[in-house]
Amino acid sequence: MPAQSEKQARLFRLVRGVQKGDVKPSSVSPQVRKMAKTIKPGSVKDFTKVKEIINRLKEDDTAKGVGSEYTLSKAKEITDKPFDQVLRENVGVPFDQKELLTFQSKQKGFAGFGQTNFIHKRSTREVSADVQSNDSTKKFVFKKLTNNQNKGFYNYACFVRIVSDDSDEPTDKVFYVLSSMFEDEDGTKKTKILADFIDRINSYGL
Repeated sequence: MPAQSEKQARLFRLVRGVQKGDVKPSSVSPQVRKMAKTIKPGSVKDFTKVKEIINRLKEDDTAKGVGSEYTLSKAKEITDKPFDQVLRENVGVPFDQKELLTFQSKQKGFAGFGQTNFIHKRSTREVSADVQSNDSTKKFVFKKLTNNQNKGFYNYACFVRIVSDDSDEPTDKVFYVLSSMFEDEDGTKKTKILADFIDRINSYGL
């Protein structure tokens, strides 16, 4: 069952990191080490997701219908283009200071880890994070894109590359997710949309 709060989810992400070997036991509290030894990995994984976020996703999907941008079936896969080409074709506009602070506030617990560093690259107008585990390497790239169908509106986008190091079946997959539309002038609304968007990406367990 999912966690009841983001704080609880962060705790279980640390526990899962210890179980997978991604987080050193010496870097966490005795409580986390004990939980990693006594709780089944499958149960720990369930608690890395937040109940409120998952319920909100379900409600949004029901309200928006089949064509919803967000679905619980995770992101849309890109199979006909390499990751670098996808990034080049989707040219973003600059993030402002409030948006960058929103990314900073979401670094703890992102992608199931205790601390993930979001790197802002001004030259490419993107915020990225690299996450490595025992069996895969993941790159998350966030951009703010102009909405081509609606002048004056924007979408946040997250492009994800997942490279599996599994010797039996190595894979290299590319996914993307778009946020709902927003107007750039509405600072409070857009940072709320961005915070929710990062939580949604986290809830997918990519």
